[in-house]
Amino acid sequence: MKRYVILIFIFLLISSTTISQLAYGQVGKTLSQGIYSARDANLKIGSPIAAKIDSPNSRVIIIVIDSDQQLQELIRLGPQSPQHTIKPLDYGSSIIIFGASPVTFT
Repeated sequence: MKRYVILIFIFLLISSTTISQLAYGQVGKTLSQGIYSARDANLKIGSPIAAKIDSPNSRVIIIVIDSDQQLQELIRLGPQSPQHTIKPLDYGSSIIIFGASPVTFT
């Protein structure tokens, strides 16, 4: 009987952490050049996120557009930019990444 209780407890623990990770998005999501919806890219919604480039020798431009198609942020990350904090995103936000280097959002 103890074995079943322990197995059920472990199953519930694993399923709850999986569900919470799906609800809050992945940590350390890497995106390359393109246009992404915040929801489809599985980024954190409602809290600030940090963006940094992976390659120390390249440059990237990040454009954040809200659900009303208004420009929220325009960020240029260069070789000396360690990282930049982006304002909280909403479900209708879009992110445009222009540059050769992938961008990591944490």
